[in-house]
Amino acid sequence: MEFAGARVVAASHFAFIAFLVGGGPLGRRYARLRPAHLTAIAATIAINLTSSDCPLTTIETRLLRASGRAPYERGFISHYLVEPFHPAGIDGRVNLVLLSAWMVPTAIAYRPWPRRKKALSNATQLQRR
Repeated sequence: MEFAGARVVAASHFAFIAFLVGGGPLGRRYARLRPAHLTAIAATIAINLTSSDCPLTTIETRLLRASGRAPYERGFISHYLVEPFHPAGIDGRVNLVLLSAWMVPTAIAYRPWPRRKKALSNATQLQRR
């Protein structure tokens, strides 16, 4: 049962990361998502600035340990997303790629867009001539 719980937490963690990366562009289209996305960004920044472990990682590793399985040593992103492709784990270049994959779409989504001028109606255009 604990192992199934660990898998649910891992799936939730993947969903959180996907929302963190894609939430900016989605928030551009669906404004109601913006507060949740900004909250996710704030939580992620707070966890990283304080060098804390992600609560989802802590829960997953505890559930893995309780199920009799060995928990992973490094963080969630390193274990599931980096090490399968780069066995050495997260180094400076990998960290730059990860941060870019998150920050570029977010920065583009939250940048101020110029307001479009409303097209003048045909009647207004005719009056001006």
